[in-house]
Amino acid sequence: MGGIGKTQMAVEFIYRHLQDYDLVWWIQATEETQIRSSLTELAQHLRLPGCDEAITAVPAVREALRLGRPYRRWLLVFDSAENPDMARRFFPVNGPGEILVTSRNPDWAGIARPLEVAVFERSESRDLLRRRGPAISDSDADLLSEKLGDLPLAIAQAAAWRAETGMPVQEYLRLFDEKVTEVLSTSAPADYEVSVAAAWNVSFDELSRRNPAAHQLLQVCAFFAPEPIARSLFTGVRGVEITAELDEALRDPMELGRAIRDINKFGLAKIDHGNDTIVLHRLVQLVLRNRLSRQDRAHMRHGAHMLLANLDPRDPASPKHWPRYQILLPHVYSAELIGCDDRWVRQLVINLLKFLYHWGDHEGALALADQTVRAWSVPDADADVRPETDLQVLQASERLGFYYWVVGRYTEAAEVTQRTLDLYLETLGADAEQTINAELTVALVLKANGDFAAARSLGDRTYVKTRGLFGEDDPITLNAAHDFVVSLLLTGEYEEARRLAQETYDRRAQILGYDHDATISTQVLLVIARRELGEYPWARIEQERIAERALKLYGENSVGTLRRRYHQAVACRKDGDHEAALALSDAALKRFRERYGDKHPNALACALGHSIDLRHAKDFTKARALGEQVFNLYRESVGEQHPHTLSAALDLGVTMRLSGDPASARAIDERSLEQLRTLLGADHPHSIVCAIDVASDLFALGRVEEAAAIDDEMLTRARRILGKDHPTTLAAQLNRSLDLRAQGDDGEADVLYQDVMERYRAVLGETHPGTLSASRGVRADCDIDPMPL
Repeated sequence: MGGIGKTQMAVEFIYRHLQDYDLVWWIQATEETQIRSSLTELAQHLRLPGCDEAITAVPAVREALRLGRPYRRWLLVFDSAENPDMARRFFPVNGPGEILVTSRNPDWAGIARPLEVAVFERSESRDLLRRRGPAISDSDADLLSEKLGDLPLAIAQAAAWRAETGMPVQEYLRLFDEKVTEVLSTSAPADYEVSVAAAWNVSFDELSRRNPAAHQLLQVCAFFAPEPIARSLFTGVRGVEITAELDEALRDPMELGRAIRDINKFGLAKIDHGNDTIVLHRLVQLVLRNRLSRQDRAHMRHGAHMLLANLDPRDPASPKHWPRYQILLPHVYSAELIGCDDRWVRQLVINLLKFLYHWGDHEGALALADQTVRAWSVPDADADVRPETDLQVLQASERLGFYYWVVGRYTEAAEVTQRTLDLYLETLGADAEQTINAELTVALVLKANGDFAAARSLGDRTYVKTRGLFGEDDPITLNAAHDFVVSLLLTGEYEEARRLAQETYDRRAQILGYDHDATISTQVLLVIARRELGEYPWARIEQERIAERALKLYGENSVGTLRRRYHQAVACRKDGDHEAALALSDAALKRFRERYGDKHPNALACALGHSIDLRHAKDFTKARALGEQVFNLYRESVGEQHPHTLSAALDLGVTMRLSGDPASARAIDERSLEQLRTLLGADHPHSIVCAIDVASDLFALGRVEEAAAIDDEMLTRARRILGKDHPTTLAAQLNRSLDLRAQGDDGEADVLYQDVMERYRAVLGETHPGTLSASRGVRADCDIDPMPL
């Protein structure tokens, strides 16, 4: 039961067994966000790579503990872990250390070895009463212990009371009986024993008489999370009005210090001077809340809300403010912060949503956003305005849609983002900055769902609109331009993408600076555009420079560096350095999966690239296994007919053919070609690439006539769409010459072959694997690397 001493027993176990462990880490496990925060702090303590962000710190620390590096003898304590399913997700699996859980949930008994904690033996009750208070006879100690049910927390409270007041036992029992009657008259909940409530109510009444500000401070603290409360919440307070006595104490450090000392004297909270925090037992908080009338409860809860909002640094994207948000975060749910309608408090909630995202707790951000939007969208019978049109509700809704996209739940993302955009259009009109940001989010989701044409159309309109409203150099316009470049890459309009990317990059570099993250992001798009136009050597050199710059700016394990390393791997492969590409994609893939898991778009794209690199290394077994895994993961995450899924299918088909299974390759490639033409059109570069590979499948199966017809059509189409010197065009021309030779038309075959070899040497260089392979008369294969979404 509550108040029986589970946490204290865990603490005592630690003290008795300190010599058995090199590392002991205490984790408040009531909420998932608390666990992530504590494990992130542990990662920082261990100086693990990626320890600054929850998304990398949590898997890193679990792996370090599992491996026993740097400590094998470790103990994790998950305190108040009432949800086994939630807490167990954070356990290191099969590590050499130990885990201790405190909980009221009996379901743990089926998972771990349970130790049930009982009330005190009578002798233990007597000992505690003697140690912490004035002398007491055995009969009085027995009488008091009987009244308190030998419940440890109640005994400790009575002892603290006697130590502070010196009141005789009989007088204390009289007061206690009065409080029991009061507790019972208010229908005490089952969360605690009546004896606990009565014992504390005696102390609360006396504290209220001696120091009203101290009692009111306790009442406010009753609405914070049951973990250390930073004293900074009560210092430097401005513009917050709760009660006259408490307001004065919050403005006078001496009065605040006296109030906290008085609370400590009565044993109602623990003061940790080293960490400058106050700790209330969760049952103390529960009893305090239940003592208040409905009106007073709402008033004191709102006081807690205002104190939390007062501490908001209002810059959730900045890492230097993350420690402050980590102080505020645990109190969101306990203080029912979402239920407050004050504008500053609601802004704190929105800022916490943004902090969780930037800090790397994407699931936590999504959960809080979902709960926030649901709560804030409930109609108020007394209000004339529809709540869903409130600007702060729309802000939270936009965050919700974006976080759905972040975690790969694209269907929900599409629904929420479109609804939010419609409400912005209705509320603010098409030209408002908020509406434009919502349009960009909708375009993001359209791309994720594979509707590249719709994303391009919306992106075009948004970009044209922002140029007219704000001018070419405004950050909003540059954001819209960057987004439009992504859409152009997805629709295969590489030259237009290159032109706009160059222009946007130049403007961002001039306005934001060369090393600004937004500038670098647009520079990456510029490199990709020129890479897809066939400028492989230039793209490789520029991408290497970007990756090295990202390493200096962000560090080795940041997502910014990892993304640039992946693009560097692709650029190396395109330029013919297959060995470097394999090493880069291997390292990037491991880190992506550690950070995001297998299904994240970054991890999927990198895994697909790595499967191609394995194929170039002639490791067909691993290449096919990884290719099949990536194809299936794409189907699960974005759907069977998403262009990225079809790209993965095509790349897998090439691996199948080269590993000796052209029949399976043809089946998967022909299906991909049909769907790519339907989705993207026959002139899209990916459709052309896919058709070239289908022709090679047919050629490998001995169906030369069919292969020759496709190659002839693709050569004409590639020359028109991509130009005569594009590497994809050269592949089509080489294969066409080999078709003709197989058909016995050596004359035309020789003309085409001699011309294509000259172009290969001019475009790719003498030593490029594509040139060398063509010189040996080997058919060219084409791959697709998915564009960023």
